[in-house]
Amino acid sequence: MSLDAVNILTACALCYLGMFALNLSMERNAKLVLNRVLPFRLAKLSYGLGWCSLLLALCAGILAWGWAVGITACFGIATAAAGCIVFIQSYRPRLNLHFSVVLLCLALGLQFFRIYG
Repeated sequence: MSLDAVNILTACALCYLGMFALNLSMERNAKLVLNRVLPFRLAKLSYGLGWCSLLLALCAGILAWGWAVGITACFGIATAAAGCIVFIQSYRPRLNLHFSVVLLCLALGLQFFRIYG
């Protein structure tokens, strides 16, 4: 697997994770996914982690495609990830949590592969 493919898949996973963290920081959506409201500190932490994840996805996209295409592609990936989250949230909100865990493992595994592979 090439380094560009690793960066592209990492950008996709991080965009989804970032959008999910931003989604989880909202009271109504946290009730749907977790069946309870997040405490104020955890909601702020989720908000901050969401933005950090989106920034890391942007960095991975820039590494894969360069400045011009990377920024545009990351905004497109973030939009697609937000659309997926909204669609899944409408029908099976708990499934978003399971997808996020899988994508977190994927992103960490890809970076492990990038460093040690």
